[in-house]
Amino acid sequence: MSARTFTTAAARSLRTAVVAGVAVPALLAGAPLAAADTAGTAGAGDAGTVPDCGFHRFKLIENGRNAAAGTMAFDFALARVSDGAGACLMPGSVEVRWVDGDGEQVGAWARQRSEPGEPFVLDEGDVAEFTMFHANTGNYVPEECEPTEAAGIEYAIGESGELSYAGLGPGLTVCADSEIQGTSLSPVTPSPYN
Repeated sequence: MSARTFTTAAARSLRTAVVAGVAVPALLAGAPLAAADTAGTAGAGDAGTVPDCGFHRFKLIENGRNAAAGTMAFDFALARVSDGAGACLMPGSVEVRWVDGDGEQVGAWARQRSEPGEPFVLDEGDVAEFTMFHANTGNYVPEECEPTEAAGIEYAIGESGELSYAGLGPGLTVCADSEIQGTSLSPVTPSPYN
């Protein structure tokens, strides 16, 4: 089983637990299952009618970088493309991996820094945000880290698992040893400017 499959399975299990955690109390209270609202969608319509965002188009925009204490922080916006497909349910996390110039994975998949955020409805033209934290390869023993140049990242949104590429420029190094998890992600949240 690859790290990708494991991460996706874990995310799906968490999503199922969240939905079940909302639905079970509703059933115990005598409410029909259809009335149980999924996390993060209250007031946004029935989550059963809003498709997963993984099947929609996004543009990843780097809003900025800053560094402190041996870690680089990349601030990203995920802009939902206006394509006539309507709103979608955005998960509270994305999956990210570094890739080299040939598109081959370098090192480990990024891990979640904390609990994933709550899913939320994202309309066409709206933006979601997250931050990726990457530890400097100089923080590790070179023989263990195996510093390798990365060209960019591949990221996946939602259940589709479809990977999209974003170049991040030259000069970035990543530990090729997949045992070193030097990259982590914040929860995905709606932009305050939507």
